[in-house]
Amino acid sequence: MSQQVLGKAIGMIGALFLLHSAFSTYEHLAYLKAVGLGKEEIPIEIVVECLASALVTLVGVVLSAQPFKNILMQEEIKKLTIDKVDTRASFMTFDHRHIHSTAAQQERKV
Repeated sequence: MSQQVLGKAIGMIGALFLLHSAFSTYEHLAYLKAVGLGKEEIPIEIVVECLASALVTLVGVVLSAQPFKNILMQEEIKKLTIDKVDTRASFMTFDHRHIHSTAAQQERKV
């Protein structure tokens, strides 16, 4: 079994336990409301189950993640052809720009 499949299975189990702890909390609070007791603490068993299931879910997500991709520029340049790398214009001329604002700028011929 690959690490990603194992990670997804662990993540699903952790998520199910997390849902169970949420439902247990809801049941406990509904019971307290039905009996007429005020707001009391959530039992430590539910808190421990919630924290443990969150940790198990986190481990599952980390194990199921794809490996990191290389972000070095050399690796990306290796994939490109010279036509894609060097796509700028060969010559850039600015003679087509005519300045008509002042006499000094016209003499300069920028």
